[in-house]
Amino acid sequence: MKKYSILLTAAALTVLAGCSTSVAVRDFEQNPIPQTSTITNSEADVAKGILKACIQLGWKCTPMSEGKIKGVLDIRTHQLTVDITYDKTAYSINYKNSINLNYNGKKIHRQYVNWVSNLIRHIDAEMI
Repeated sequence: MKKYSILLTAAALTVLAGCSTSVAVRDFEQNPIPQTSTITNSEADVAKGILKACIQLGWKCTPMSEGKIKGVLDIRTHQLTVDITYDKTAYSINYKNSINLNYNGKKIHRQYVNWVSNLIRHIDAEMI
């Protein structure tokens, strides 16, 4: 009986550990711009691709200066703000601010990674 309760406790702890609602905040640095053998993207092409991907996913993106775009995603009561820096070879997406995403300096709501990863996939698709 003691063995059974130990196994049950271990299983419950494993399940609860998988239910974490936060992940480590990370920046998505130096994502390479997909290139084809026949097309070379300019910095303007990269900016256009980033802005188009943002629109498709419901992000509000605003060019701030050459090589920098501010992205804001509003979903229900959550808001995520990122800085997107880019040149003609790569782009980075860095956490800037959030509302109602339980950011504590090290961790943030687990959807942060999903939202940014989805944006990266769409940007890459626009650049091909």
